[in-house]
Amino acid sequence: MPRQWLIGIAFAVLAACETVPPTMDAAVFDAEITQLDSNPSIAAAEVGFERLLARTDLTELQRAEVLFLRAEQRLDHRFNLPQAVEDFDQFAVLQPEDPRAATSKRRVLFAQADISAAQRRLAQLQNLSDWFDDKVLMGDLEVAAGRYKDAGLTPNPAQLYLLREAGFVCEQSAVPGAQPVQVYGEPREDTVEAVWCEDPSLS
Repeated sequence: MPRQWLIGIAFAVLAACETVPPTMDAAVFDAEITQLDSNPSIAAAEVGFERLLARTDLTELQRAEVLFLRAEQRLDHRFNLPQAVEDFDQFAVLQPEDPRAATSKRRVLFAQADISAAQRRLAQLQNLSDWFDDKVLMGDLEVAAGRYKDAGLTPNPAQLYLLREAGFVCEQSAVPGAQPVQVYGEPREDTVEAVWCEDPSLS
């Protein structure tokens, strides 16, 4: 074989190797997914999902897996259901032959029913606690947190846990002089030292 042919083949092989994008190690990916799936905090899991989806080395199948799990988590926690619908739809587009594509379409129907019911409730008068839950369902956690802070009322334990995990509530020692979460009523154990963060984006 002529020397120039060998050189040409070598360059072609090198070019092909350079154009093959790296992919996330399967074992590392599985460990990340397992951790996200077992995380009891939807707010903390959301951060993990965003970080994982921002990676450029996910395969199409891996990206679909992340989207499906995030959609399931959001639906189960009644958290940002409009985005859950988008996640399910994207999964079905990426993996139309996957048996879970049919499941995702059914789950979309459940989510859409919950969204419609929440929209009807939000159009009526509600107490703050119920309004908060419906705003969270609709993906408006920041607005919901602001209303509790402005009202000076205390979120229930489940809501306070979500607000802590999402970075809206801090410990008083970390933010001296900040507004207490509980202003009125008998102090609860979970509200001791709880204050509103000055800047949730930095918490």
